[in-house]
Amino acid sequence: MIGVAMYITIKTLWERCGNKSKIARLTGHDWKTVAKMIKAIEEGKEYPSKKPHPRVLDSYKEQIIKWMEESTKEFKGRKNIS
Repeated sequence: MIGVAMYITIKTLWERCGNKSKIARLTGHDWKTVAKMIKAIEEGKEYPSKKPHPRVLDSYKEQIIKWMEESTKEFKGRKNIS
């Protein structure tokens, strides 16, 4: 995935020289990748969109909340020993 900085770099180079192969050599990307980015630029897309990914702990969220609530109940009943 190309980040925002590389997207802007490709956009700037495209506006200056207009040669996909040259841009590919300068950035170290394949010319097909550069072509995809240029197509997105010409279609008016601002930046590449990120795909949403589920978090690792999302499937355990309810159980974690339950454990936290149980542990806070235990500490509320105790007196502070100093």
